[in-house]
Amino acid sequence: MIITIIYMIFSFLMDGLISNYINTNILNPSYSLTIYSLIALIITYNYFENDKKYLYLLIVMGILFDIVYTNTLFLNVFLFLIIYLVTKKINYYIPNNLLTINIKSLIAVLLYHLITFILLVMANYYQYPFKLLGIIISRSIIMTIIYTSISYLILKKVFFKHYDKKIK
Repeated sequence: MIITIIYMIFSFLMDGLISNYINTNILNPSYSLTIYSLIALIITYNYFENDKKYLYLLIVMGILFDIVYTNTLFLNVFLFLIIYLVTKKINYYIPNNLLTINIKSLIAVLLYHLITFILLVMANYYQYPFKLLGIIISRSIIMTIIYTSISYLILKKVFFKHYDKKIK
């Protein structure tokens, strides 16, 4: 459990570090931006035997993400829960390996951006064109694949070498 918490904290800090040190804005998103905390949640899902502990971790990450990065109340908790339900369904049909975990991460990032876009448009909070949503998603693909692949391989090696496969 301690390894997953350390990895979650690292991913959470990566969200802040990358967004602070990479010159980007909403009209010109960077290729190095993705949602590292969400990717961490997707990768660590299979290491939990008990969904209850995973959901606690997911809710805490969502609340922290809301407070620190997006300044919204429970929006990311809601988004993370939706993505959890989709991931749970996908995991039922697709086994875990490097290719499928990348596909799951890409689906999660796509869903995150798409649902956020829909909610912002419905709330009339911030209007940006659908073309910009496509640019944001397409530019986050590269870093999502890189971060997912590296994280998956490192966590897989650590868990199989030092621990049981699942967190009880």
